[in-house]
Amino acid sequence: MPGDLEAAFAQRHARIRRALEEAEARARFPLGRPAGDIERVRDALYETMWNDVGILRDAAGLARARGRLEELRAALDATGVAGSDLRYNLTWHDWLNLSNLLTVSSAIATAALAREDSRGAHFREDFPATGELARSAYSQVRLRGGRFDVGWRPVEFTRVRPGASLVAP
Repeated sequence: MPGDLEAAFAQRHARIRRALEEAEARARFPLGRPAGDIERVRDALYETMWNDVGILRDAAGLARARGRLEELRAALDATGVAGSDLRYNLTWHDWLNLSNLLTVSSAIATAALAREDSRGAHFREDFPATGELARSAYSQVRLRGGRFDVGWRPVEFTRVRPGASLVAP
């Protein structure tokens, strides 16, 4: 069925072409818009993440952070970048990096709010218990349709099971 293979190949490449066109449009989004203060947005992001999504967390701070991150996203989207030569346009590169930092920060805050126990180096002041170690799960965050979904995947203990030791008794 050569026709079927060619159709599948063309369809797959059309999806790739559309994805590339969408990515380019997102990257070029700030160009030609009125310039703004990217540093103010970056400083506010760092402050938000430190104060509300840091090592000590609670639901109120995480919810506040998520709201603030949405505000910062809107502020960045309203901030343009001048210039037509994109190879050496450091302001454009900073804009793109800050956009990615906002996306990752939102994923972190969403996952932290969904996790209702304390694990690793991060401590939920409103959920101080670690829960049953054998039932540990990784949080998985996916961006779908502009929103983050949080799922869970059980930890597979491949070297040492909870309660066991590497040292023979």
